[in-house]
Amino acid sequence: MRDGVPAGGAMAPSRCTRARRSAAATRLLSVSGAAIVALVSAAGVVHASEYGVGTYRPGQVDLFAGMLPAPGGVLVKNYFLFQDASLTAQPNNAPVRAHTHTITYTDATFVIYTTPWRVFGANWGVATLAQTRIADQTLRVTVIGGPSSTQRSTVGGFGDLIVSPLMLNWNFSKFHLVSALMFYAPTGSYDRRHIIDIGLNRWAVEPNFGVTWLDPETGRHASLFAGYTVNAENPSTHYLSGQEFHADFVLAQHLPHGLVAGIAGYAVQQTTPDSGSGANLARSRGG
Repeated sequence: MRDGVPAGGAMAPSRCTRARRSAAATRLLSVSGAAIVALVSAAGVVHASEYGVGTYRPGQVDLFAGMLPAPGGVLVKNYFLFQDASLTAQPNNAPVRAHTHTITYTDATFVIYTTPWRVFGANWGVATLAQTRIADQTLRVTVIGGPSSTQRSTVGGFGDLIVSPLMLNWNFSKFHLVSALMFYAPTGSYDRRHIIDIGLNRWAVEPNFGVTWLDPETGRHASLFAGYTVNAENPSTHYLSGQEFHADFVLAQHLPHGLVAGIAGYAVQQTTPDSGSGANLARSRGG
C-alpha cells in the first residue's frame, strides 16, 4: 500500500482529522478492481457486467458471418484488436471518485472445421476461438477533498476460450445463414486481487446466428452477426453479470487481389440487471 497524499488547505488539519483521512485512503487502496467497477456501475456509466466488460468482445465476427467452409474444409481467421479506454465516475452521495485508463492488445485466432455430415439439411461445423491478451490499467481513487491513491497493473497471457460444438450452415444462392451455440470457458488467468485480469472467471453460453448476402459477380457483401449471452456467476466474487445482446455488422465491397473495403460496427445491450451477493454495490442495468 502507498501512503495517501496529505490533504492541503488553508488551515492545518488536526491530528485526528489526518488519522481519519489516512485510514480512509488505506481502505481505498485495498479496494479490488471489482469493487471499483461496482462504484462506477452505481454511477450509471458502465453499461454491462462485472468489471464493465461484456463476455463477447464486439468486432470479432463480421465478414462472412453466415458462411462456413465447404464440407471437410478448414477456415482460420486471425484478428488483432486494440482498445484504449478511460472512465471517470463518482457514485451518487459517495465521497469517492474513481478514474481508470485501460489499454488492451488482443490477438485472437478463430478456427472453423466443417464436418462431412449434415443436420436438418445444413452443413455441420465446429469451431474454437483462442485469445492472447496484454492489458495495462491505471486506477486512481480519490476521496473528495482528501487524499488519492494510484495503482497500475500490467498482465498478459492466454484469455478465455470460446468453443462451438454446433454450427449449422444453410446456403441459398447469394444468401447464407449460420446458427450456432457457443460456450465461453474461464481458461484465462485470473486473480481477484488484481485491478485487471486476462480472464473473466465466469462460464457463459450463447445462442447466435450469422447472415451473409454476397454477390460473387459484383463483390458486394453484407453480413450481420447477433447473439444472446447468458452468464454464470463468478465463483470468486459471487457476482452474476446480467445477460447481454450483441450484434456486429459489415457492408463491404470485394476488390481485386483479395482486398476488401467497407464499413463495420457493433451494438451491445445488457438486458437483465447484475445480481448475486457480490453485486450489492452495483445493481446496474444496460443503458
